[in-house]
Amino acid sequence: MQTEQKNKGMNNFGKKGWAVIIYTLMIYLFTCVTNDTLNVSTGFFGGFLQVDPNSLLPFAALGGLAGVVLSLIAGLVIAKKNVKMPATVLFVLLAVLFVFNGQAKNVGMFAAATILTTAVSQTLNLVCTQQIMSNWFPRKKGIALGWATMGMPICSAVMVGVFENLFHVDISAPYWLMGVICLILAAVTALWFKNYPEEAGAFPDNEPVNPEEQKKTLEFMRGYKSPWTVGRLLRNKEFWMLVFIFGFLFMGLVATVAQLIPRINSLLPTPDNSVGIMWLAIASIIGIPGSFFWGWLDQKLGTGKTNRIFCVCWAVTMILSAVGMAVRSLPLTIVTVVMYACLNGGLGNLMPSMFIKIYGRYDFAQANKIGMPIVICLRSLAMIIMPNILMAAGADQAMGFRNLFVLISALSVIACILAFAIQDKTIGTETK
Repeated sequence: MQTEQKNKGMNNFGKKGWAVIIYTLMIYLFTCVTNDTLNVSTGFFGGFLQVDPNSLLPFAALGGLAGVVLSLIAGLVIAKKNVKMPATVLFVLLAVLFVFNGQAKNVGMFAAATILTTAVSQTLNLVCTQQIMSNWFPRKKGIALGWATMGMPICSAVMVGVFENLFHVDISAPYWLMGVICLILAAVTALWFKNYPEEAGAFPDNEPVNPEEQKKTLEFMRGYKSPWTVGRLLRNKEFWMLVFIFGFLFMGLVATVAQLIPRINSLLPTPDNSVGIMWLAIASIIGIPGSFFWGWLDQKLGTGKTNRIFCVCWAVTMILSAVGMAVRSLPLTIVTVVMYACLNGGLGNLMPSMFIKIYGRYDFAQANKIGMPIVICLRSLAMIIMPNILMAAGADQAMGFRNLFVLISALSVIACILAFAIQDKTIGTETK
């Protein structure tokens, strides 16, 4: 009975809190589209433009690097004005860019569209979502993110198949769909979303306080100036440990999900996208409760311990991925795909959770606006490294994927070591 009551309290976010969690889940779902659908979009556009599909992958990397600049700008605006206005503008911009992407008639247009959509999507996915969750769920961040980050595996399960089928209708069809979805999200953000629960007549984590205290807290947050200057952050060892932990983990994410279907195809007698899409969907469906599990574990064991467990599981998955490609084993590769899917949502969960844990609710925005662009930069390196390794292997793509995952395994082990080394304590402002 005691456990049931505790679990009920853990998930008791109130109607407004649950609405924000579902809203954030939608952001995760539709901003993961740009990376996840590279599995099929590069193949279709490669055929349409008559170029090697691998040669189109670096444009996503350039988009990631452009996203560093955009994330810095968005972070600065969010730190001053909060998240509502920049998120609305970014959604409108993303809607226009998706439509432009669908109209690409040459490599130049495809490059411009991919670079810009990637930059805007990553900024929404890694900067805006984290600020939203920090504002609304400073103490229940783990379990709240566990629900919200379900959007990531849902994207892999649903949107890759949607894009594959709509590409057969018309190459612009999936991008028109995404344009409409992003405009709807822009309207929801502008007309409904509130920066703080206090502005919506609710409470952080749905834990009521007296009205006078709530008013003082809101005034404090609006006028708060973080002592964590850029210089101080860049001299802080915890900051760099967090950046490298999650930068290296995100490189593994990109290497896994962006070319999962070509990786499976490299082990089939005859390439067949339907096989890869089927396993991506199955694994992603398994990964939906996996997202909740990592959030639950975060809340149960604490963020630091959960992060260490996660990093060990991630390193094992990447090592097995390298082994699977080295021995050319389709069953082992499928197992690693399922393992990855169970971890996918956890990565999106633990990164903001660790930043909130280390810097607290009030200093999170300052740390996030500098840390996320650097993480994005590291993540983008995967899109530069990956096509070069794959093209160097020539026709033997299985060997190319083996070489790629040997590198990713080494980076994952380094992330694991850093996860055990970082101190699990808050160094930012915890209270007024």
